[in-house]
Amino acid sequence: MFKDINLSMDNTKINFEYYSEEDKIIIKTIDELKINSILKIYYDENIYEIVLNKAIKYELGKSGEIIVHLDNKELLFSLILKENYLVKSVYKYINKLINKYTLIEEIKIFLNSKVGKKYTNDINDLLSSIESKDIEDLLITNEDEYKRIFNLVINNKTYISIAENMSDLELMLLITSYIFVPYIPNINQDTFNDLINVAKTYDHALENIWRLGMNYDCRDFDYDLLEDFFVNSKDMHYLGEYLSGIHQVNQENIVNKIINTNDKKFIKQILENEFITNLLDKKYIDILEKNI
Repeated sequence: MFKDINLSMDNTKINFEYYSEEDKIIIKTIDELKINSILKIYYDENIYEIVLNKAIKYELGKSGEIIVHLDNKELLFSLILKENYLVKSVYKYINKLINKYTLIEEIKIFLNSKVGKKYTNDINDLLSSIESKDIEDLLITNEDEYKRIFNLVINNKTYISIAENMSDLELMLLITSYIFVPYIPNINQDTFNDLINVAKTYDHALENIWRLGMNYDCRDFDYDLLEDFFVNSKDMHYLGEYLSGIHQVNQENIVNKIINTNDKKFIKQILENEFITNLLDKKYIDILEKNI
């Protein structure tokens, strides 16, 4: 549980346990910590809020990162669930990232949270439907059981209400939680562009925009904004990842955009990057060479 939270000290993973306290989750480190060291908390800010004791010295890093200055051999902090926790649990299940039993456990955690209590009746009904078993249910295959629960969760009133009210930022964070999954939100070109634009102004822009590209690859979206971003970023790693990972990539468009930067140093860097030149057709390498 709570795989969307990771603790690290000196580049070493720190294990933790959790327990419920009223409508909060308490996270407690298991491994002994080093006093005067730095512990980093990485978490999905789309579904959690982290609350640290006022006596703890900490600072915020990039989005989804808290840097704690340790003065104790253990650390406790509160985990507050957001409404999007339920949406992500459903998202993980329909994409077969978790099984039925983990889904049930996560729904129960949501139900007992402060934000989940206002949906008590509907979520209890959902749980009862998921857990119900009659004689015919016992005979169905695992795949049929998956489809049965799939239909239950995506048609649940609370899930639909929360999902439909997600902001562009929240939707972008949900999609970019994973590099690629088969079931993604059904959006149009305008929304896709909005997601790219909100990702541009948020931390981890290169990674998140690349993940948007990976998730919506070959789904008839115009990638012009995305290509502009990667060319203008002049980041060799992500430009290479874009060229290698996206099936619908248009090399001609990319090369034209590179040339239009009028940055000979940038073009030379590309030509000296073996990973990128191995991806480009020879005719486009020749065009780039003519522009330095």
